[in-house]
Amino acid sequence: MAGRSGAPALELAGLGVRYAGRREPALEGIDLAVRAGELAAVTGRTGAGKSTLALAAAGFIPRVVRGALSGSVRIAGHETRDTGPADLVERVGIVFASPASQLSGSKLTVREELAFGLENLGVARAEMDARIDRTLADMGIAHLAGRLPSALSGGEQQRVAIASILCMGPGILVLDEPAAHLDPAATDAVADLLAARSAGGTAVLVAEHRLAVLARAQRIALLDGGRLVADGPPARVLAPAVANAAGVAVPALVRVAAALRLDPALAFDEEALAAAVAAGGAVRTGAGPGAGPDAAPGAEPPAVPAWEPVRDQSPAGFRFDRLVHRYPGGIAALDGVDLDVEPGETVAIVGQNGSGKTTLARHLVGILAPTEGTVRVGGEDIAGRRIWQLARTVGFASAEPDRQLFSRTVEAEVAFGPHNLGLGPAATRRLVEQALWLTGLDDRRVANPHDLVEPDRRLVAVASVLALDPALLVMDEPTTGQDAAGTARVGAIVDALAAAGRTVLAITHDLEFAAGHFGRIVVLRAGRVVADGPPGQVLAPANATLLASTGLEPPPIARLAGRLGLAAPLPLTVGDLLACAAANPLTLTLPETPS
Repeated sequence: MAGRSGAPALELAGLGVRYAGRREPALEGIDLAVRAGELAAVTGRTGAGKSTLALAAAGFIPRVVRGALSGSVRIAGHETRDTGPADLVERVGIVFASPASQLSGSKLTVREELAFGLENLGVARAEMDARIDRTLADMGIAHLAGRLPSALSGGEQQRVAIASILCMGPGILVLDEPAAHLDPAATDAVADLLAARSAGGTAVLVAEHRLAVLARAQRIALLDGGRLVADGPPARVLAPAVANAAGVAVPALVRVAAALRLDPALAFDEEALAAAVAAGGAVRTGAGPGAGPDAAPGAEPPAVPAWEPVRDQSPAGFRFDRLVHRYPGGIAALDGVDLDVEPGETVAIVGQNGSGKTTLARHLVGILAPTEGTVRVGGEDIAGRRIWQLARTVGFASAEPDRQLFSRTVEAEVAFGPHNLGLGPAATRRLVEQALWLTGLDDRRVANPHDLVEPDRRLVAVASVLALDPALLVMDEPTTGQDAAGTARVGAIVDALAAAGRTVLAITHDLEFAAGHFGRIVVLRAGRVVADGPPGQVLAPANATLLASTGLEPPPIARLAGRLGLAAPLPLTVGDLLACAAANPLTLTLPETPS
């Protein structure tokens, strides 16, 4: 990889990693160098080797994570094989995808969590306090300094985990999916912070799916099957011909640029892209290869079977009346929520980290009980109902799949629920088969769930609740960490359940996913509902200021449509936008800057 002058801060030469018991190597023949002052990203489909590369780059393989390592990993000119842990910690810091793997899990406050690493480095108290204050402010979590990480949302925990490494000030930063649990505003802030750190001389290597991070990288290394298959600027690596071949999502605006045969670099400057589209007038759908609404498709939805209900039950709606929930210490996560969902509706709950989304969902399955207010499922007040009783109606797939999975095989995990509902061997078998096929896990039925990568463990958690044949399916952050194919798979599951008349509720930060598969979007802010309606209404440019106040922003297609004066009905997909632009004169507008 080209970079700034001077010796690389991090250099991988002929890197290979093979895990015991695996037929294929996790990485093979990787040559990659990151120089001081450089922000390099690594992306690829699930299982491409991104996390393994991050672990190797930080010196964790084979010292901490068992694996046969071949080739060379040099950090600041030193071979990791020959460098002790203490020296490595001073030179390189790593942020893991799961905050549970990063944080101490003890009774340390957020501030004490950041101090822990600095104390081990022997940093003087005055300097320590200054670094902690600066990092808390940079990460936007100063207000959380006295809280326990265990009492925070997943996204807030992730920001604490990132801060704990940033404040140590290593010359090399390695991050594995740092934005996986973050809302859009927090993702943008972290991406900006990484760019600033690299501009200040830090070598940054970040493995990521999120475009907000990838777009700020000077270069992207694309992995597929453990090999480096592309290496270059974002506009080239994320182009349809390159990204589609490696199973990576082609960003929506890149697809628009490709369809109109525009410079792909314009896709990373929305204002310039809008101007170029408007200057070209109507979209010409017959302009040859690469043009038209169907050009440069993203990940195709997987072919999934229809969901055939086995249990004789009707879809269940639910209702929250003045729902309040306060955690110990008086923290109000929900503050008078009123929400009525009809049977058979598909609803996405969105909002910034800490807005109360997961707290809301946990009331539907009895994990949490209201401090005030009532919760009704299927028209009945569920106060006093046990979790096992609610499981006959409500299936809940947690945002933390490792807390939900316990069986030794995927098939046994999926069969556990229907077996314990007493459905009988024949019904259980039918439900297990349907759930495995719908989630794409049929070929991994004998695998140990904990041996799978995290996105696949999320699908196992979803399959385990699908096998209950729930009247109401609740999924908490099902697309977190998913690649293009995984996100398309989850979308197809929602569509299949909706077609079968089931009610589906999902907690998500992915507004493109929400807009594409749900009939209704509910926005939470500080424990209250601030917007509720069809995607085209909630995500309209007129709501940009409100969404920004919740850490959200309209998806790229909606923003571009707003700039082009395409408002009603609001296009939410590439095909819809191009078809709408082809049929209407374009008027370039400049949206108001959110206050």
